[in-house]
Amino acid sequence: MGKRKVISEDEFSNMMLPEGRDVLGIAEKLLGFDRVLVKCQDGHQRLCRIRGKMKRRAWIRQGDIVLVSPWD
Repeated sequence: MGKRKVISEDEFSNMMLPEGRDVLGIAEKLLGFDRVLVKCQDGHQRLCRIRGKMKRRAWIRQGDIVLVSPWD
């Protein structure tokens, strides 16, 4: 198993931060296809979908911090 990538200060400054209704969460379980079970910072557990633009660009694993944009 490979090592986790270390985030440099340049990458950290370019990271998207939550604005408006967005919340941060931790990927708890990968459910297959493009679905992930996420525990959000507001206490809710949400079933999230990985948007098409990000599917092959960024691989998500358990324990990764993700930005969640609720629809409703």
